[in-house]
Amino acid sequence: MSGNWRDMFEGGRDGSPAPPSPSHSPEMEDEPVSAESGIYRPWIIQRARTRPALLLNLRKFDPKSGLLLGWQASYPYLVSADYVGEKMLSLDFGRRQFVIRGNDLTELVRHLQQGTVLAIQEYSAKVWPELPSGPVVTAIDKVEKRPPDA
Repeated sequence: MSGNWRDMFEGGRDGSPAPPSPSHSPEMEDEPVSAESGIYRPWIIQRARTRPALLLNLRKFDPKSGLLLGWQASYPYLVSADYVGEKMLSLDFGRRQFVIRGNDLTELVRHLQQGTVLAIQEYSAKVWPELPSGPVVTAIDKVEKRPPDA
């Protein structure tokens, strides 16, 4: 290899093409967000930091409809995250606020600070019959703001 640094970008002096850039590896990316796996995970974190997480997915099971309900909020709009011990966390996205309750939420707060949380999942006994030991999200509530009375 020649000593010219431009050879890496423009190809070699002999006309050979530049070496290809590392390929995108989907198996090293994010964990799947799936209730069908049978294993409850209170939050899903991004494994490889090839790109920043842009949206935070919040999911809960609705027992009346039998469907998963969810919201997605943009990480850049996360104004603040307030917590009370290891049992309650509130996320403020400006016009949208969420309150998350559970047990042992310390790691969730740490991963949110790093911007690596892809999804937060509320535990439901209908989806995951056995309550896991360790961290668990017991409630995700969207806070509805009322407009001030005029």
